[in-house]
Amino acid sequence: MPLDSEIHISRRIGWTTVLFFIFIIGIVPLIQLAKEIYAQEPIIELNIFRKSPTTANIRLYEKEIEDNSIITQKTRPWFQMFLTRLGNKGNSKVVIGRDGWLFYHPSLNYIIKPGSSFYRNLGPLEAITAFHEALKAHGVDLILLPIPGKSTIYPEYLSKRYDTNLVTPVNPHTDEFFQKLKDKGIRILDPANVLWKGKSKIDTVYMKQDTHWSPQGMGLVANYLAEFISSNGWIEGAPRRDYKTQSVQVSRYGDLYDMIDLPKKYGIFKPMIVAVEKVIDSATGEPFAPDENSPIILLGDSFINLFSRPEMGFGEKAGLAERLALKLGVPIDVIAINDGGPTSTREQLARRTNALVGKKLIIWQFATRDLTNPESQWKVVKLPEPKVIKPPEPKIVELPEKEITKPPEPKPVETPKEIEKPEEDVLIITGEVTVVSIVPEPNQVAYSECVTYIKYSVVSVDQGEYEDKEVLAVFWGMRDSKLMPAARFKPGEKHRLKLEPFEKHPELKHVMQADNTDEYELTPLWVLEMSQL
Repeated sequence: MPLDSEIHISRRIGWTTVLFFIFIIGIVPLIQLAKEIYAQEPIIELNIFRKSPTTANIRLYEKEIEDNSIITQKTRPWFQMFLTRLGNKGNSKVVIGRDGWLFYHPSLNYIIKPGSSFYRNLGPLEAITAFHEALKAHGVDLILLPIPGKSTIYPEYLSKRYDTNLVTPVNPHTDEFFQKLKDKGIRILDPANVLWKGKSKIDTVYMKQDTHWSPQGMGLVANYLAEFISSNGWIEGAPRRDYKTQSVQVSRYGDLYDMIDLPKKYGIFKPMIVAVEKVIDSATGEPFAPDENSPIILLGDSFINLFSRPEMGFGEKAGLAERLALKLGVPIDVIAINDGGPTSTREQLARRTNALVGKKLIIWQFATRDLTNPESQWKVVKLPEPKVIKPPEPKIVELPEKEITKPPEPKPVETPKEIEKPEEDVLIITGEVTVVSIVPEPNQVAYSECVTYIKYSVVSVDQGEYEDKEVLAVFWGMRDSKLMPAARFKPGEKHRLKLEPFEKHPELKHVMQADNTDEYELTPLWVLEMSQL
């Protein structure tokens, strides 16, 4: 009798354990599904049926599930806090150094992975050389401005054993690579030594909790660059402009703190207080504005946008372009895209009409980590020839032979109470997707927003006038570190698009861009609305 009772109890415990286990493994996907339905988000779980079951696609699917899991998003910051507090551990993006200094992992890899090749397919040597030759054909000079990572300038905060009397730590292939470019006649202004020496004279040349340089470090590079430009005559004959500065204090934790993904208001790190110098036109009293008529174009990434674009969180109108204009006394043209140093800026330049007319110099800034980062694209971008715009032919109006002394009085026409006028510059087309750009995975890049370029063949023009047979449409590809529907488009899909010129959204030209279209002849159009057919 006692034996039967024990067996009965064991079975009850067993079934309870099994049901509890099923509940645990089932409740997580049910919570995720409920969250996606409630928020009207794409159902990530169904993505497994949208692609062929290859090993790469299955791994990508697992990564999507992990990154978008609401359970992971809620628990990961607290687990990270535990690792940071007890083990001083960062994550795949951030390395925690000494005295609260944070470092970006890809920049550190540039130093510690000397086997990384500078000469890979779609590598920087071919892209830089092709760009130099294209500019040379247009009579435009090029300066390369490779910006070192913080780990190159402050290695002593990674390890106290580093002897600061040594030279700056860089990838051992760097000198060889730069020499190959110099042998082709390409000018390189490497500011690493300027920043290395400057850190002993000023407080910090990079910010402790951010990927980028400090205002003082940026100022050193601006002075170095301005002196070189002035001594080579590129601003001779350029219209002069007088600028002044206005000091502003800003406060922010920094992008590396954001990337480490700790719980909000976690007390181990404090906001940084930074003083920036806002640049103002003395004649108008207005803040500095890029000028496309300037003979100098500054191409680059977030190192240019920092202190210049308000969305970066460190003030505005106080960045490298502004400081360079202040030092030179001439306006500067700017194309700067977050994470866009290697390719996106050249693509945007190529899409300008007569982009190089009147230009004397292009300064191409990029982060040195992009030279070895396998995820950095170095496409060869073909610059189109100048477009000759023909003036409209005059219309010949024939005058009537007989003079009409008094025109007949028009009959009154009743005007409808409401007349619907078509929206200006708005185009509605039906198109078929031909080329889809690859949007980077959320949480694998430093930025939370990305626009993506999609190429369509035109099926029909439903409103407005459009003569080309193809359309280059620009969508949101990622927002708040979440992939948008355009990131999952496939060739062959048909959409009805409501479009307007991308030029009407200058604030988006600085956002990270995904562009695999290799299309520079079509004018990009921003998608206001989209419906799938």
